[in-house]
Amino acid sequence: MDASSGHVPRGRVLRGHRNPGHRPGARQCGAAEGAPGPVSDEQQRRQTLGSGVRHLIDAGGQLGSVLRRAGQRVGEALRPITRAIARRTDPVVRTVSPLGWVVIGSLLVGGALGWRYGWIELRTLAVLLLILLLVAVAFTFGRWNYDAAIELGNRRIRVGQTALGRVVLHNTSGRPAASSILELPVGRNVAAFRVPRLAAGEEHEEVFQIPGRRRSVVRIGPVRAVRTDPLRLLHRQRQWTDPVELFIHPEIVRLEAVALGFLKDVEGVTTQNLSSSDVSFHALREYVPGDDRRSIHWRTTARVGKLMVRQFEETMRSHLLIVLSLDPESYRDPADFELAVSCAASLAYASLSEERAVTIHTAHDTLSFPNAVVMLDQLSRLELSRGGSSTLREVALEGARRVPDASVAAIITGGVEPAELRGAQLAMPPEVATFALRCDATLTTSRRRASNLIVLDVPTLADLPGGVRSLR
Repeated sequence: MDASSGHVPRGRVLRGHRNPGHRPGARQCGAAEGAPGPVSDEQQRRQTLGSGVRHLIDAGGQLGSVLRRAGQRVGEALRPITRAIARRTDPVVRTVSPLGWVVIGSLLVGGALGWRYGWIELRTLAVLLLILLLVAVAFTFGRWNYDAAIELGNRRIRVGQTALGRVVLHNTSGRPAASSILELPVGRNVAAFRVPRLAAGEEHEEVFQIPGRRRSVVRIGPVRAVRTDPLRLLHRQRQWTDPVELFIHPEIVRLEAVALGFLKDVEGVTTQNLSSSDVSFHALREYVPGDDRRSIHWRTTARVGKLMVRQFEETMRSHLLIVLSLDPESYRDPADFELAVSCAASLAYASLSEERAVTIHTAHDTLSFPNAVVMLDQLSRLELSRGGSSTLREVALEGARRVPDASVAAIITGGVEPAELRGAQLAMPPEVATFALRCDATLTTSRRRASNLIVLDVPTLADLPGGVRSLR
């Protein structure tokens, strides 16, 4: 080594040499901090591969979007065709029972394997299943030649009564009709009758009865004629009639409508109370000191030679608002709710029989009706409901808003606390005469006051007339 020139021969390693300006632990500043180093061939290949994969994914996403839009267009174009095919095939598909689909599947699989591999057993099984299907088709398919009707002796009954009805089936064709099964849905149940073979023009009748165990609206029908094979592989039916409704009305008792209270009104119902100053003319009578001279009928006075005055009947109105709670938590037992509905029906029936207006308000609806029959029909549909979150006070407040001309209000609920009834009363206008009924079989018949609210405890429907009489 030439020390003066500092040259290091190639292949020689200088050991132990230290740069005078070097400090241990100090960074070398030969390159800018953070500058990338040289990229190897392997890294360059990975970057190129990743870029290609990303481009491929983007292209696949674009292709997927194009295919999805094309599929939507094709689906929209084919939708009328598929709907038409579904309408055509749906009756056939519904004709086959689950057991029938098993038989059809076994026939196809067994026949394909039997003839593909020459298995006699599978061929024989396929032939037998085919015969069963052909026999089922012979039993099931054919023309319908019936004309049916549902007849009810009375479409409206009370709880505890029994409704009688019949189904009449008539062969309207000119040839005999095969035997079939007649199905009659009654509520959630289905009654089945066997219809014998009917000759041309022959008629068959099936009589039924429906006990009115509870207040409800029972849907009867439609009448369906059913044909099936002995193994029930196929099941074909046809609807013959529209459904009819049987109304089972709540039980009611007779009440004295006069006990409900009335308010004077110039457009109300006339009463038997005579008055000398009103708008409903009744008759003429002789003048007595103190009568209003404006009521003198001068023409009659001139004819008879003495003063005659007009006599009027007082006109009064009563619009009864019934607030009925449908909250299940207000009633100890469903029978208590039935009692509440019967009380509401009895009050409404008494007022309607006197030709006075009645409105029944619940948390879900406001019921108004022109006569007692429609009122009982609507009450037959009421059911307890957990859907409403309104309190009894809120229900009463909404009822007062919807019926601003109410003169009497009845709040009917279960065995709730009197304070809750008092809150509902405060939601009523002060000029409305309000009373409350608590319907609970565990209570004793009583009449009490919660401030100025009269509360009647009614354990049975027979106790209602006495409670209403106490309101006079």
